[in-house]
Amino acid sequence: MPTSSLDSLDLDIIRQLQENGRRAFREIARHLQVPEATVRVRVKRLQEQGVLQVLAFLNPEKLGPAKLALLFVNVAPKEHEQVIDTLGRWSEVSYLSTTLGTADICVQVLCRDDESLWAIKQRVRNLPGIRDVRTMQEVKVHKIRFSLPPNGIEQAALL
Repeated sequence: MPTSSLDSLDLDIIRQLQENGRRAFREIARHLQVPEATVRVRVKRLQEQGVLQVLAFLNPEKLGPAKLALLFVNVAPKEHEQVIDTLGRWSEVSYLSTTLGTADICVQVLCRDDESLWAIKQRVRNLPGIRDVRTMQEVKVHKIRFSLPPNGIEQAALL
């Protein structure tokens, strides 16, 4: 769903949930001065349209020994969609995107140790159409957040 189909109330509701995904609809409604039912209906619509997903986000550093890494994958164009579909089903994959630049696909994985990271890399290498896989281990994640741009930027998209 393009941003242009969201109105300012949708964006305000999303911002409220980004601050605290467990915030009660009643509290959001009070803050935005709209009926609670309006918030409930809009959140449901945003979720059904795939715009909004409220979930728990874990901190890998707090799990004990774990390896977080990025795999940069180059793949034959005709195999791209199949590789995306396959990687998207792997439990170790926490983030998956098509990219422009030096790689076709960026894959973030979370695994136990170097040995399991190596095994994942080998599994990726063995997928049909894979041309190259480069690995970058993440030592520490300082920020991860998908949020709306600052006020004003998305307003231009609404016009």
